[in-house]
Amino acid sequence: MAATKTLHVRTLILGGGITGLGTAYALEQLGDQDYLVLEAQDHVGGLCATTCQNGYQFDFGGHLLHLHTCEGKKLVKKLLTNNLKPHTRQAFIYTNGMQVPYPFQQNLWALHSELRNLCVEELQRLESATSAPHNFEQWCLQSFGHGMYEAFFRPYNEKLWGRPLAELTCDWCGPFVPAPLRKAILQSASKKPTKPTGYNATFYYPKQGGIGALTQALAKHVSHVQLNAPVTQIDLTKKTVKVGQNQLVYFERLVNTIALPDFIHLLVGNATLKKAASLLEAQPVTVYHLAIARAVRHFSWIYCPDPAQPFYRVGLQSGFADGTTPSQHESLFYVELPGLVPQTPALEQRIWQGLHQKGIVLPDDVKLFSAWQTIPHAYVIFNKQRAKTVPFLLQALEKHQVFCAGRYGRWEYSFMERSLVEAQELAQKLAKLV
Repeated sequence: MAATKTLHVRTLILGGGITGLGTAYALEQLGDQDYLVLEAQDHVGGLCATTCQNGYQFDFGGHLLHLHTCEGKKLVKKLLTNNLKPHTRQAFIYTNGMQVPYPFQQNLWALHSELRNLCVEELQRLESATSAPHNFEQWCLQSFGHGMYEAFFRPYNEKLWGRPLAELTCDWCGPFVPAPLRKAILQSASKKPTKPTGYNATFYYPKQGGIGALTQALAKHVSHVQLNAPVTQIDLTKKTVKVGQNQLVYFERLVNTIALPDFIHLLVGNATLKKAASLLEAQPVTVYHLAIARAVRHFSWIYCPDPAQPFYRVGLQSGFADGTTPSQHESLFYVELPGLVPQTPALEQRIWQGLHQKGIVLPDDVKLFSAWQTIPHAYVIFNKQRAKTVPFLLQALEKHQVFCAGRYGRWEYSFMERSLVEAQELAQKLAKLV
């Protein structure tokens, strides 16, 4: 048996994704090199990585940069310099035989007259809410009325989240579900909005290298990363992390960016925390990448709430950057399906039929390439259990100098800019600790 190797480090960072690398980068900028990033895979990036197969380049589903803060814009532009391009969202909802620009609630003009009139009438019938909504279903109904709820919000979100909307809380949806004033919604019944709205109305994407170009740019400034380093045990009392079978790392403080329930599961003892973490849930996602021998008309992504199709969203990967496909006369899509589904030829056929039904592919299109990916914790389930459990876990861990960060470390619904900003703020906090 190999002898156990030991290492002492001031700050140990679990996970070499965007948040882990971002924290290490920020520590380096502050002059602190007494840290180590542990990454289980043989490459950095986590879910913010780009895969290359047979000349095709694709991410884990839609990974687009939504930059809304001066701090976030400055950092991303510093890292990517000239390898960054702005885009204006061209997103649609394909439902009930209609192509409706996104967001649904500001494009009622695109609906057929019967549905448009129903949505308007139901919205006008709404009385001002006298109490805060208790769940996502109530939030949608209070914001948009029964017509829009049944036309889009319920079928799409139940398809995505895999459960009734009354089981979800609404504390996540503020930045992600545009809720314009009622007057603006009603105005959209007769005329198109003058400009796109919502947090993703515009976005950025690397010109070359896929979204992985961002984490690769971070990694160039990070000195201490250990790859192929799966964490197998964490002892908060002894302040040690076991890596593989024969390495022990002692730390003073620990930054966790791996999925919060997975982190808790690795703890020695701590039965109370493990019992609490068992209440946390997430909706997995399966991603199907498909290339065809035709350059399709450009779009960003398409929402598909109809239950007949197995996917809830389709994006045009080749529309974001050059070099995604071997030829400019080809197109590469990412097709997102809720849950972990059997990756079978029969499902591929259902996907193809659904894309054909929506007019995204044509009967004579030729498939050049396909690949599958899975994201186990794609969407954190925001329910009453999460609302109570996550603050309890984060506070308990911080007493042991364990700081959770990022979408999965903090078990939240987030985006890449927030992960980078969180990492910067956390590094500054760590720098002040004695």
